[in-house]
Amino acid sequence: MDLRLLRYFAVLADELHFGRAAARLHISQPPLSQQIRILEEEMGTALFLRSQHRVELTEAGKTLKEQAPLIFAQFERAIDLTRCAGRGEVGSLEIGVISSAMVEPFPRALGEFARKHPQVRWTLHEMTPAAQLQALKERRLDVCFFRVSHEDPEIRSEVVMRESALVALPLSHSFAGREEIALRELETERFLSFGLLQSQLARFLRDCCVEAGFTPRIEQEVVELHTLLCLVREGLGIALLPSSAQQLSSGGVAFVPLSAPRPEVSLHARYRAEAPSPVLSLFLDTVRAAATSATPAAQR
Repeated sequence: MDLRLLRYFAVLADELHFGRAAARLHISQPPLSQQIRILEEEMGTALFLRSQHRVELTEAGKTLKEQAPLIFAQFERAIDLTRCAGRGEVGSLEIGVISSAMVEPFPRALGEFARKHPQVRWTLHEMTPAAQLQALKERRLDVCFFRVSHEDPEIRSEVVMRESALVALPLSHSFAGREEIALRELETERFLSFGLLQSQLARFLRDCCVEAGFTPRIEQEVVELHTLLCLVREGLGIALLPSSAQQLSSGGVAFVPLSAPRPEVSLHARYRAEAPSPVLSLFLDTVRAAATSATPAAQR
């Protein structure tokens, strides 16, 4: 239905006088009468009872008069929602993430995005990097976050945060009070690590040890950062981690920087190479702003 016809009807239903209605609509009376007849033909029923001296609404006309404001309101809402969607202010996001990425500034970016864009529904999915990439290509994820670079022509990647690696030690360890440790000094230690098959970060840190002249003796491989820190706290080994891991420690673990040249770990946002949706563009802008405003200590 042409909404213009409904607008003509609404004015005539209000005035119940063709002359006054035509004046309000800034048209002459004959075109108004013609448009009302077209509307009645489309509806398949009379909407007005016309006589020489008066115009009245039929029962069908009374019903349409009640419904017309709702139709106009819904139409306006549809326009507003469409414009908001074009600006990325409504919609949904499926976000893939590794557990070790849930440190500042990423949680702050999520909170800021939720406050600024409450009409966007987003869901976090904790997945391994390989599973994230597969889901991204299958369009089950819109964006994912994990560490270490990954080259793929189908995927666009950008660095969200760079930070140095450090050593996590039990407080009872003889190195716990050191200001820094050379990677080669850890040659005889028992290592705890994320799974080498699942974690690019784990493979990268192992390769850093190899470049320093030794192959780390990995006693246990785990999935979650919390598990790894608990094992370190109990003296079951040491671990190489991004410096942001300190944020998730519940105590009992010493974090000591590595001496130069210390490995640098980066957190990447990855999304399909096609132009991002308006919603994703807004989210990425929020993550970038949070990363830019992060304190230097959070990124060391």
